[in-house]
Amino acid sequence: MYNKVLLVFNVKAGKVNTGNNVGIAAGILSSNVKELTILKGGYPGELEEICRDRGEEFELVVIMGGDGTVHECVNGLALLSAPPKIAIIPTGTCNDFARTLNISMVISEACVDAVYGPDKKIDIGKVNDRFFTNFAGIGLIADTSENIEGNIKEKFGTLSYFISALKTMKETSLFSFKVRTDKGMYDGEAVMIIIMNGRFIGTRELPYEHIQPQDNKLNLLIVKEAGLPLFKEWVQSKTLLTPEAQDTDIFQQKIESASIETTELKKIDTDGEIYLQTPMEVTVLSELLTFKTGTKG
Repeated sequence: MYNKVLLVFNVKAGKVNTGNNVGIAAGILSSNVKELTILKGGYPGELEEICRDRGEEFELVVIMGGDGTVHECVNGLALLSAPPKIAIIPTGTCNDFARTLNISMVISEACVDAVYGPDKKIDIGKVNDRFFTNFAGIGLIADTSENIEGNIKEKFGTLSYFISALKTMKETSLFSFKVRTDKGMYDGEAVMIIIMNGRFIGTRELPYEHIQPQDNKLNLLIVKEAGLPLFKEWVQSKTLLTPEAQDTDIFQQKIESASIETTELKKIDTDGEIYLQTPMEVTVLSELLTFKTGTKG
């Protein structure tokens, strides 16, 4: 049993029944830990400040929210010399990194795993001076996140991501890039470049079985213009990306670091949050943080 546990959530993010979700979580957690503290964030960056300033007071920090809330908290916790263990109770739209960790989308089950689930050391990505758990990307993926309308997201949830993706694909444009990794140098034109640590985007699992957040590697994915129809079919769940496509129109490689330049400034999407711009300096921080993971397949 944990002695001191912190539950954090963003009062302005997620679903409208945040209060009910917090009540469910608090009831389950308080019955299974000795001391539970609950803190909420109300303005951008507040949860990051809380996790950075107070994280080391606790043995476990439980993050209630979606990928954006996890992103914010991790950017505070990753700076600590002795970070606590981290658990996620997924209440966001997509909850992609929670899916990678095999965490249940049922709040009550996620709460139990937050206390009793297996501990795993997890890799974290770093882009410029910020951290990401799931991905960092430019091009189509950033445009898709930026084009999601708030009212559509509220009404359609995960479907809003695909509505925006399909709409954005019709309007997407090529950009020139230069990528230098620990494996080599590449240049050309693309519609999207993603560096993955997790396996899911918009609740869809990428069709690469070897993407794991525990292998001391990140996964570089470059989608060229000719590969866009294949990527569109994958988003629509009609087909997987084939090995042949990966070799030609969709380039994929395991890396430890990457430097990415674009001829024009491109917005960087980190875990669905957009506030950085190219150029990108990306590295993997091996097994930096310990997360509680799910027990059900």
